[in-house]
Amino acid sequence: MPTSSTPNGEVSAVDRIAEELRERIRRGQLVGGQRLIEADWTRELQVSRGPVREAFGRLAAEGLVIVERKRGAVVRRLNTKDILDLYEARAAIEGQAAAAAARCVGAADNRTRLEQVLHEHQRFLDGGEFSHYLGVNENFHRVILEIADNDILQRLGRQLHVMAYHLQTTRVSRATTPVPLLSVADSARFHCDITEAVLAGKSEQAERLMREHLMTTRDGILEVDRRGE
Repeated sequence: MPTSSTPNGEVSAVDRIAEELRERIRRGQLVGGQRLIEADWTRELQVSRGPVREAFGRLAAEGLVIVERKRGAVVRRLNTKDILDLYEARAAIEGQAAAAAARCVGAADNRTRLEQVLHEHQRFLDGGEFSHYLGVNENFHRVILEIADNDILQRLGRQLHVMAYHLQTTRVSRATTPVPLLSVADSARFHCDITEAVLAGKSEQAERLMREHLMTTRDGILEVDRRGE
């Protein structure tokens, strides 16, 4: 997420705290319903209460936490409607980004970056470690957003990624029964197809495939949620 700087160029305390909390939510180290106690964070991060409160407010504006009157800040737990809304927004934003990336594929080193993404996915499909796939997955979505060369799509897409990856690490990866719709290999193949469409400059196909990929992911997460795992 974008950060602001103090006059001497240092990242502000609020930015630093917000980014630390955001990253822990993304990784699933902070889970839905967990309280964020001011005193704990002031002690751990060696800051005063003012920046901590401001960081909580910033994350509340992003939809990552809820600031409750008596409980303070609590990590937001997404319900069914939240998941539907999240993936509808991701499909719109990242679908547009995939289309824009296809139109920008000839600029700078975009083609080289996409070919590297394709190589990473092919290596995984040829027998790579599952533990490496989350990083491969994140890199794919990040590169598509960056190549699209649209600051607003990139900012909104990254904001939505925090909660999307939170869902994957806190619910999907811990599901006790495999969900066919969430096959990692199928996800990797989707990414390959999208990347190839972008490399070919096929903007409409790239957008359609990205939307289809994210809707499939949404349905798999909802299935995990329905089973209560």
